Amino acid sequence: MAKSVRRKLHQMAQFRVRSAEERRRQILDDRTANLAARKDASAPAEAPARALVCGSGRERFGIPVEVVAEILPAQKCVPVPDAAPALIGLFGRGGRLVSVIDLAVALGLEPAAADDGDQHFVLLRREQPQVALRVERAYAVSEILPLAGEEAAGFRNDAVTGYARPAAGMSDQEETLSLLDTERLLRPFLPSSPVPGV
Repeated sequence: MAKSVRRKLHQMAQFRVRSAEERRRQILDDRTANLAARKDASAPAEAPARALVCGSGRERFGIPVEVVAEILPAQKCVPVPDAAPALIGLFGRGGRLVSVIDLAVALGLEPAAADDGDQHFVLLRREQPQVALRVERAYAVSEILPLAGEEAAGFRNDAVTGYARPAAGMSDQEETLSLLDTERLLRPFLPSSPVPGV
């Protein structure tokens, strides 16, 4: 009898150990599932894209804010002999020369009027060479809603990487922005071996 009681106690102890192990596994599985569900629910949504909205003629462009260093009022430039038509000249900034490229001409559009007082220079965040884009007007930084499907098809230029609409807060919600890749835009104007300040 003592053996059967011991056997039963041993079986019960084994059952409890298994039961405790199973409970432990169940608790860990439940915690893992809860953490995974919480992580999915609390994962921050991807930050909306932001762009500097600029105008050149009837066109509106979006330049990613990450590549923009500063917006400056347009100023006189020193012409560069035998330069491409889009390279309108150079100006000095902080002891360095900055090349100025007319955005409209670089994209094959109608050039901006030279005497327009509302023009801006968009100084790009790059070291060598320093470059500014001349635009007719820099409007604002806006969150943008990229277009997809047929609305985003048919880029007219290698520098245009997509199309978007400004998010709420801009004056014309139906306005479509051409999103620019500034490095692709500048590629034809940059020397193969960079010369400091040009």
